[in-house]
Amino acid sequence: MTCYSALMRLGGIFDVAVKKRRLLEVDRELEAPGVWDDTDKAQALSKERVALGEVITMIEQLASNLFDAHELVDLIVEEQDVVAFQSVEEDVAGFKLKVEELEFRRMFNGAQDASCAFLDIQSGSGGTEAQDWAEMLLRMYLRWGESHGFKTTLTEVTPGDVAGIKGATVYFEGPYAFGWLRTETGVHRLVR
Repeated sequence: MTCYSALMRLGGIFDVAVKKRRLLEVDRELEAPGVWDDTDKAQALSKERVALGEVITMIEQLASNLFDAHELVDLIVEEQDVVAFQSVEEDVAGFKLKVEELEFRRMFNGAQDASCAFLDIQSGSGGTEAQDWAEMLLRMYLRWGESHGFKTTLTEVTPGDVAGIKGATVYFEGPYAFGWLRTETGVHRLVR
């Protein structure tokens, strides 16, 4: 069994066989008469088809590239060609980035994960200290958004009575903002 065929038969998080079966199902659903009577469903299927196609192509290309790199390494070892080995090392580093991109896509595969997001911060009860803490959280999230390449827009802010803020709403614009922020819920407390 070749390295390529072994890679293509692997299951796990990148299970190509499952993705190919789902792609066939989506294609059959899109070919069904009357599919466009429900435009929302048809658009969702079309979007899923594109995403599956991209992932399958990327995995197959990676598998092929890894097989080629494996074959090259065998030749390089025989020839003891250091320059060629460094070239293969660079290629493998590029493959690693592609695998990380695939892992990212798997992690952020929710229906809205690729969307922009609003984040709402409220000081709640606790007076001036809670309002001060809310402002600290706001600064933290603004910096976090900028460090992740999101365009952050402060859409609303209510100043506190003495210090801090009573509340604020921030709009995070950029790919996968909602995916990153969807778990940022709950009550944060400052204990001194």
